Amino acid sequence: MSNTDIVKKVTEQDKSKDSPLFTYIDSKEYDAIINENNVPRIFGRGGIFICLKGEGYVIINEHKYNLSPGTLCIAFPGTIIQGFKRGESFESYTLRIATNFLRDLNIPDASSIHLMMRENPCMVLDNEQLKGIIDICHMMQQKDSRAQHPFREHINAQMLQLLCLELAGIYAQHIPVKREPCSRQDMTFRRFLSLLTTDITLSREVQYYADKLGITPKYLTIITRQISGRSAANWITHSVIINAKALLSTTQLTVQQVSARLNFPNPSFFGQYFLRHTGMTPKEFRRSKL
Repeated sequence: MSNTDIVKKVTEQDKSKDSPLFTYIDSKEYDAIINENNVPRIFGRGGIFICLKGEGYVIINEHKYNLSPGTLCIAFPGTIIQGFKRGESFESYTLRIATNFLRDLNIPDASSIHLMMRENPCMVLDNEQLKGIIDICHMMQQKDSRAQHPFREHINAQMLQLLCLELAGIYAQHIPVKREPCSRQDMTFRRFLSLLTTDITLSREVQYYADKLGITPKYLTIITRQISGRSAANWITHSVIINAKALLSTTQLTVQQVSARLNFPNPSFFGQYFLRHTGMTPKEFRRSKL
């Protein structure tokens, strides 16, 4: 199977509503997906990546993270992988998962944990944490292999929730956890972040996302400020700029093509938008990355 075929297969699986809850990704396929034509990979689904041996680095949403044994990386839908390099002795484990499970976990301070994962996608696990995650992943693969089991999908769902809770628990150790259940506002905020990963090229208006969530734009802004300290409009702008920078710095697309891909009415409007929020024109930003 060629690299193009691999990328096409995984992309189709990402878009399919009937795609499995989790899928093991062979390292050869992973490399092809990440490095195909030097184009940044914007994930339709999320997943976890664990360095087991050797060293390397990965560039996620413009930030470079060194990889060493025990390094865990979490990718949400919409995560942009702009580069991936590994040494000769590098070994890893990768599992693509339906991260909406993580979004919908009803646990104390879930939104804070969710934000911490997004802002700190990579961390080094200790031996006990690493063994716990790998053991769960191997058990998930073993249970999933029983194609004839009448409750296979139900078991898969429970296993995936177990993995998400284990991951959330690792991150929760680094932040103070409130002793209260997840609120409706928390759930709404995490659904908003998920919408940004799928619909950012469709609309940059707060009204659009509020309508999708069944609330008013004012209430959406109140929720986002209370939970994250940032407005809904700021989150939208941040998502647009991250995507624009990735396309400008790691592809050969023209500014006009980038503008069209991000659904701007014309390159001039895109240029003004980009300048206003970065202090540089798209061409100036691209030259700064050469």
